[in-house]
Order: sequence, then structure tokens, then C-alpha cells
Amino acid sequence: MKTDQAQISPTPAELRAEIDAVLSGFLEDKQEELAALHPAAATLALEPLRLLRSGGKRLRPALGYWGYRAAGGVPDGRIMRAAASLELFHTFALIHDDLMDGADDRRGVPSVHLHVSLSAEEAQMQDPARSGISAAVLIGDLAAVWADELLLTSGFDASRVTKALARAYEIRQDMAVGQYLDVTGTAGVDEEAGRLAANLKGGRYTVVGPLLMGADLAADEAVGGDLFRALVAFGEPLGEAFQLRDDLEDGDASHGATAQTVRQLVMRAEEALVQVGGDPLATAALADLAGMVGA
Repeated sequence: MKTDQAQISPTPAELRAEIDAVLSGFLEDKQEELAALHPAAATLALEPLRLLRSGGKRLRPALGYWGYRAAGGVPDGRIMRAAASLELFHTFALIHDDLMDGADDRRGVPSVHLHVSLSAEEAQMQDPARSGISAAVLIGDLAAVWADELLLTSGFDASRVTKALARAYEIRQDMAVGQYLDVTGTAGVDEEAGRLAANLKGGRYTVVGPLLMGADLAADEAVGGDLFRALVAFGEPLGEAFQLRDDLEDGDASHGATAQTVRQLVMRAEEALVQVGGDPLATAALADLAGMVGA
């Protein structure tokens, strides 16, 4: 069910460029704000900006945007800012994930804790490794706080922002539970827990949550029901497929899933997509995103 990208506007590249422009402008403003407090504090904004500019798929903001369009939302600067908040929160998650994994790189560049520790070492600071770890905790925390600020200042009515924030908190809780199952080893020794962790981190945090959060910002109460159920039916198998494929590529498929499992989940998602209805452009874009996961 892959769709020609030429039919989709904005294209994935255009959407990413708009999201990145919002993030760059926001973090550059934060850099100036923090530097006014103390020049050294600018690092707190420069590090997430460096990580964002190093790459990434921008899958979550794309899903948030197209969930909004599927629910009848009018494309404007408000949804770009709200969608960008999803990526900024994901940046928090990546920074802390690298800390938990002790990873030295992310997207081909030094991870935040390593980059800060290298700078501390050049400055001949005492215990640069500890400085890097401590700074990364603070930088990640601020990225999460700034994600909320982006959403709160997006320009949507307070009632819709409240619904979207409630959804965001569900997404974050799901992500934390899935990550906890991983870091405690529970997901590695229990196949059922492994699939649950994949569903929480992939199905809900990566796909379903962003889709519904976008729809929350667009849909009147009367829309709800069928549309949201259709987005869940599409998003849950697609999100699980996304996480399982990541696990397989990382050689960490303790849940017993295979490439065939991933393909079957993507097919389930594509079959459910016909129930979404609404804006045909949004349906085409979501089909294209599903195709990317299954490729």
C-alpha cells in the first residue's frame, strides 16, 4: 500500500524541514536566554540542538501532523510547533537512553554525556566523566520541560492543549514502563514481557500516542469514536513492527520476533488504514509511513 511521495504535500522532506526550523528557532532562542544568565549555560540548549542536527527520522512529529490532518485539522504553524514538541521530548529520551546504555555515539556523533565530558576534559575540569553524566541528566530534563513549553505555546485553544498534554503524559508513562522492562532484564527473560515492552515503546510511544495527540488537537468531541479507534487499529501493529525491526537490527530480538513477524504487523496496519477515512491525503501519507517501516 505504498504511495507515491509526489502525491503527498507536504512531502516527508518538506515536513521535516518545517519541524526542524521550529526546533532550531526555539533552541537558538533558549541558547540566548540561557547565555544571558551565564555563558556556560548555553550548552544546555546547544547540546539538544547538536543532536537534532545530526539526523533522525522525525517519525513522531510526522505521525502527530498526519493524525491532526486525518482528524480534519487545518495545516498551519500551530501544528508544526505541537508536532515539534514530540521530537524534543524524544530528544530527552535519547539523551537519557544513551546514559542508561553507556553509549558513546548517537546518529554518528558523540552522545551528549560523552561530548560534554570531552569538553570538561579539555578544560581540565576535575572528574570530566562525572560532569558529562550529570550534565546529560540536566540537559535531558530540560528538553522534556521545553517539549511541554512548545506545546503550551503552540497557539491551540486551551481545551485542546489540555487534551493533548494528557495524551503526552500517557505516552511518556508507556515509554518509561517499556524502558523499565528492558533495563531490569524482564523483557529479556520473558517473551510476553518482551513483546509488551516493544508495544509500549513502539506501538504507543512511537506511533499510536503521536497519532492520537495530533487528532486531539484537531477533533471536536463529535469526531472522536470511530476515527480514534481506526487510528489505534492502524498504529498499534505498525508501532510494534517499528520497535521489533529495531530490535532485530540491533541483534536484541529476545522476544522471539522475526522479519516475518514485522511484515505481518505492517500488513495488519495497512489493512486497518482503510477505516481511518477523512482526508485522503492524510491516509496516503500514513500508508507511505507504514511502507517505510515495512521496507
